[in-house]
Amino acid sequence: MSLFYEDFTVGQVFAGGGRTIPEAEMIQFAHIYDPQNMHVDRLHAEEGPFHGLIASGFHTICLAWWLFLQLGLVHDSMWVGIGIDALRWHRPVRPGDTVSLQVEIVDKSPSSAPDRGRVTFSHTLTNQNGEVVMTYHSLNLIYCKVAP
Repeated sequence: MSLFYEDFTVGQVFAGGGRTIPEAEMIQFAHIYDPQNMHVDRLHAEEGPFHGLIASGFHTICLAWWLFLQLGLVHDSMWVGIGIDALRWHRPVRPGDTVSLQVEIVDKSPSSAPDRGRVTFSHTLTNQNGEVVMTYHSLNLIYCKVAP
């Protein structure tokens, strides 16, 4: 069920389901978009600073965005995303990890267009141990329920 600009309140928190990341998916993504040894070469990764394969940070943000969309909050109400701020990777995501998303509304303001407003979501991605693996803020234009 989509929420519209008027439905969001600063401080609201939404939690999404988890998704387990298979090693083959991590390697495939990295081969296409981020072909660094720590993401694609198991042997090299074992000897590297993370002592094993880790997901590309770009794969991790794609997973977080997918989990956000799965919440269904903005399926019918998002006009467009404006940007991402304060992106931080706190811990690596490893093959077989299950990541879950929590989203909090941290800001809301009218836009120059009368039929939509700005909503800032704070995204926190955690692994199966409850450890924060990534955080970021997304700023989006969300339609109003009724255009003036």
